[in-house]
Amino acid sequence: MKNQKIGDAGEEFAARYLISKGYMVLYRKYRSSHLETDIICENETHILFVEVKSRTDIGRPSRYGRPAAAVDYKKQQNLRLCAEDYLRKYKPDKKPRIDVIEVYLQQIGGEYVLSDKGIKHIENAVFG
Repeated sequence: MKNQKIGDAGEEFAARYLISKGYMVLYRKYRSSHLETDIICENETHILFVEVKSRTDIGRPSRYGRPAAAVDYKKQQNLRLCAEDYLRKYKPDKKPRIDVIEVYLQQIGGEYVLSDKGIKHIENAVFG
């Protein structure tokens, strides 16, 4: 349950971040069969398929490494397949890109807020 709350909070912060950068969020938790993409958004030129990875910031390096390290080969394959399915279905006329957004959180009371590390946006994190 705690991991789900961290994930949901991270996705919310990532969506707000993308909106602040001029993207329009089209889908959150887009599903294609058994595959999922956390956020699909677009601007004038690109359509982004975004995987959000969140961690609580404990003030020192995590034994699990950076959040983006969790996007392993299998996850990358699934992101590609989900993006390909979306592109086949909707045929957008924008350049596709798969990004990863790392969100660093801290818990204050019962709520998660951005830590000082904040958000790291990794563009073109997954190549076709």
